[in-house]
Amino acid sequence: MDPPTFSNSKKMEGVLDVQRDHVALIEDAMRLLRPNGLLIFSNNYRRFKLDYEALSRYQIKDVTQQSLDPDF
Repeated sequence: MDPPTFSNSKKMEGVLDVQRDHVALIEDAMRLLRPNGLLIFSNNYRRFKLDYEALSRYQIKDVTQQSLDPDF
């Protein structure tokens, strides 16, 4: 899942803010996965902070450092 940082598309009823809405997005996606399925979540918001407490029932592995280009 790679949601935009922000979206106010005319197709949406509200406004998407990845920082505010990531828990709901992840919860919705996890319901679609099979047991033991894997969700890879990424976004481009540089100050993004995952809400570990709200998502504590899932096994979370932060691979941010491994995914950054060495020249970044």
